[in-house]
Amino acid sequence: MKRFKALQVCVAFMILILSVLLFTGCNDSDEAALVTAQFDNVLPNTCTATGPKVNEVIPANNTVNVPINTTITAYFDEVMDPTTIAYTDQGDPQVVTFTIYDNDYPGVLIEGTVAMDLTNTIAIFTPTKVLEKGTKYTATITKYAKRLSPHTELGCSYRWEFQTTDQ
Repeated sequence: MKRFKALQVCVAFMILILSVLLFTGCNDSDEAALVTAQFDNVLPNTCTATGPKVNEVIPANNTVNVPINTTITAYFDEVMDPTTIAYTDQGDPQVVTFTIYDNDYPGVLIEGTVAMDLTNTIAIFTPTKVLEKGTKYTATITKYAKRLSPHTELGCSYRWEFQTTDQ
């Protein structure tokens, strides 16, 4: 009887593990895209895949002495859907396509807002608070950002770095 009970517990445990893997593996959130974008990305203006592209960013990759009160800007080569280019707080990672983080704390996103210009070709990330002095930051735009019509994802995820001024 003990053997049967142990077998029941083992089977129940395996079912629980499979259920967790199934439910978490089937989720199509931007959180997964953000994790993927950390490793599967290109610098702005270097994507060769089909789809809209980020042509330019300000501050540019590896820029130093960036003011701590800066905004981060991305220029797209096509009209984008502004509802797909956003940052929400970490408690709701469903729309996290344009992010900034301190390189010393890569799991902690810098909170802020993203606004599109009137042509929907320029996205501007404005941090909620000023950035830290003398700190390296990484900016990321994931493939979940989409063109307006037809609704096509970016050809690549983009990632670039910059460093704030010490003063």
